[in-house]
Amino acid sequence: MIATAKNYDVICFQLRNSLYSQLENPLKKELNHLSSDIKAIITSGRKVQAQSEDMLSQVFNLRIKALKYLANDKNLDYLEMIRDILPQIEKLKSKRKLEVLTENLLFALRCNQRVVESLDGTSGFSTGNLISNISQLPDITYQQFIASLAFANLDDETAQRIVDWTNASLHIEFVLVAADIIGNDKLEISDETINELAFLVADAAQEYSAIAAELGILKNRSSGQSFSKLSFDNSFIQEQKQLADLGLEDFARNFSN
Repeated sequence: MIATAKNYDVICFQLRNSLYSQLENPLKKELNHLSSDIKAIITSGRKVQAQSEDMLSQVFNLRIKALKYLANDKNLDYLEMIRDILPQIEKLKSKRKLEVLTENLLFALRCNQRVVESLDGTSGFSTGNLISNISQLPDITYQQFIASLAFANLDDETAQRIVDWTNASLHIEFVLVAADIIGNDKLEISDETINELAFLVADAAQEYSAIAAELGILKNRSSGQSFSKLSFDNSFIQEQKQLADLGLEDFARNFSN
């Protein structure tokens, strides 16, 4: 289930909005750092795509810490969290220049919702159980997670598709935070940058859904890997984290490129 845990696309957005006042350092400090870095990207006037690639590990690492923080809430319902966010995103459409970006974000969130709803019907899986189990997992970085896939009982193609799936999810999260910054900070962002963000999240959402179907996670596809083959238990992740600490990050960088 650890592979799926990496694809909760709205966590950082929620930290910035509904949960920010409750956060304590160092989580709040890390969230502020991420927000500052994304703000610098969207106001830089340079191409967003290449810069966003460099941000994936930072988004991933904050997401894991946030999930572990949220795991303390026994009543947390991730599907309900997505439903709560949809009207927040809808409000961005009040700004004419953000209409296309907003529609693409809503499309991405609906893709994520479909995947989670499909997983909720999988034997042995529920969003409540998953988030609860996350609290028992060791902290693991993006590079350590990628490295762990090399030692999982997966063929190379499936492992790469999980990397691609995770990256697509992280791009969705990146654009969600970027849009939130644009909406709340009243920044003057160029039309070109906004269009780049719109295309980036649309492409990420399409890839996210397509790979979920390939892996057999979405119910409308009978072929592909079963969800059970994408699960990693705590002891496996702990072992691979230790290996990664010994230098597997370099291997992971090569594997994920």
